Amino acid sequence: MPDQPPSDQDRGPTLDEQIAIYQREYGELDPQVEKIVNALSRLDRRMSVAYGRQLATLGLNHAEWEVLKELVMAGRPYRLGPGALAKRLGLTPAAMTHRIDRMATAGLVTRERDENNRVRVIVELTDDGREKWLQVMRMASVFEEDLLQDLSGEERVTLGELLTRLLRRVEDTQPDAGGRLSDLD
Repeated sequence: MPDQPPSDQDRGPTLDEQIAIYQREYGELDPQVEKIVNALSRLDRRMSVAYGRQLATLGLNHAEWEVLKELVMAGRPYRLGPGALAKRLGLTPAAMTHRIDRMATAGLVTRERDENNRVRVIVELTDDGREKWLQVMRMASVFEEDLLQDLSGEERVTLGELLTRLLRRVEDTQPDAGGRLSDLD
């Protein structure tokens, strides 16, 4: 049977319908707050799916992308210890080791002993890993520009500032929320 578009029931309520249902069931709800929070949540989910599809076309998954990104963020020569990577990504050392194993097998990173401290291991981005990172960035740039095409330059600046303020609020009040939650591992 060919793929059929989802029916209205499969799609679930629109954002406005969801807010109306919430208001009906919980009269104390601030509809403006709910609309903002739920729009951000829906946008995050749909962007994650879109990015996941892009990564898959390059033979990567989100976990691998996170490691590539952190190594690039470390700056040249794109090297970090597995413990530092695990901490930045909110992972256990065992989970980080598993990621590094897969990525080393795929040729995206190397893992070598530190010449100055033979106990310490260094993970380094390979040329192939850097090229994958660049490919992802190129694809994401096209997607992101398309996403924001209806916003003027001024609106983009304002939206960026507002979202950054919200992010700071969450980071200040929930400092541990950047890592993985044990019940979600």
